[in-house]
Amino acid sequence: MNVNHETTREMIFTKEYWTGDSRDGAVVNGDGYHYYRMRPEGLIVEAYEFYETDDGVEVVSPLPEMQNVNWLDDLGFEDMDALDRIDESEFSRIRELTQAAEKS
Repeated sequence: MNVNHETTREMIFTKEYWTGDSRDGAVVNGDGYHYYRMRPEGLIVEAYEFYETDDGVEVVSPLPEMQNVNWLDDLGFEDMDALDRIDESEFSRIRELTQAAEKS
């Protein structure tokens, strides 16, 4: 049995605005957001990249390389001011977009 001991109370949900090329190469010189589920001390537990195409299609890709990376220690940020706090429901919607894309 797989038991997840990470409760929602121990997590924060954030997003970070990005500009440049998307991870999947579909967007060049575009913009979007990185969404993170993380511990309050900066450890990223789950991450996604989000952007919207010119046609209005929402595209989400998981960022497994960001799992277990610490925003402060590993990425060198002095604080978490570049991150916008979001509700868990917004993060969950992004996760659900990824799961829906995997099923199609």
